[in-house]
Amino acid sequence: MKKNNGNSLGVIYTVKCEISGEMYVGATTDSVQQRKLDHNNRAMRGENHPFAQAIATYGANAFTWNQTDTASSIDELAKKEVETIKKLKENHKLYNADRGGGFKKTIYQYSKNDGSLIASYDSLEEAAKSVNASNTSISNACLGYNKSCLGYFWSYNLYNTYKGEDRRLKKVQQFAIPSGLLLNTFNSVAEASRQTGVSKTCISRVCRGEREKSGGFLWKYKS
Repeated sequence: MKKNNGNSLGVIYTVKCEISGEMYVGATTDSVQQRKLDHNNRAMRGENHPFAQAIATYGANAFTWNQTDTASSIDELAKKEVETIKKLKENHKLYNADRGGGFKKTIYQYSKNDGSLIASYDSLEEAAKSVNASNTSISNACLGYNKSCLGYFWSYNLYNTYKGEDRRLKKVQQFAIPSGLLLNTFNSVAEASRQTGVSKTCISRVCRGEREKSGGFLWKYKS
């Protein structure tokens, strides 16, 4: 198990159950050893989180802990947690109850007209309150699941000029079930929805690993 680099503010860690093969992704500004103690204590207290329940079921010795990355800021730590969860979801079942990124982090608001920076906020709550939106809507825009929210581009990253439409367009692949044969590649979720009749929301949820299939097909963002 790696130790936190003295120059790092926080670390990303993964935990694998050697019995079930399921994994957990965590982010912390403490050491991995401290988080291991915290999680084990939660399991002993009988907490209802899937990861705590797994530790209580299989025993602490059934899990392998590894530090996988470091970050120099809270923003970077939150972003890397989201990216790690998304990547591991492609091939593993996870104990994580959400897609991560729950740390308080800076949100940047950009104009849809010219990409210029309008404002920055210290948290999702503050950004959402400024335009009377939900935290989830702003978060989805920042993560690229939606192109914009309430007429603005949003990001966890600071740009001089933000070309939101260009940066957020993700190609989507459609696969047959159960053969896994690639049927089509679309320029965006919207195009895939228009041509197949499957809702954008459902396609996006499969691409994010939140559903196994939709419309009888498997969907993936093209890497």
